[in-house]
Amino acid sequence: MENSSMIRVLLVGDSPQLFFRHQKYLETNGCECEFAECERVVWEMLGQRQFDLVLSLHTSRGTGRPNLAVLLGGSPITLFYALRLEVGCWWVPLLRLGEECFGAPALRPSEFADALDEVLKEIRAAATRRGNPMRTT
Repeated sequence: MENSSMIRVLLVGDSPQLFFRHQKYLETNGCECEFAECERVVWEMLGQRQFDLVLSLHTSRGTGRPNLAVLLGGSPITLFYALRLEVGCWWVPLLRLGEECFGAPALRPSEFADALDEVLKEIRAAATRRGNPMRTT
């Protein structure tokens, strides 16, 4: 199978270990995951490759660069930011297939697992409508 038929996911955070469970789940469900640990690498990767889904533990506050949601708005990408808590994190949807969803409630880890399933289905359905069917598992 060609890589173009897989959902491409960019994981953004301080360490790949923070995404271990998510990455295993995504790869089991037909996704190709790449990791970026600093904002400079994120911008380079977004300039070189198309991603379907971005999961970020970073925010762009105070960096002088545009927010990822602003940069990616209008593209067919789905973006979630994580809000770190003492134990774990809650996920905030900012873009669903490029459409802003500001004001959407934060998702607890158990809710995020269900939302991730739904997002993968949405991405595959959108790809099929564009004539680029993706692998389901």
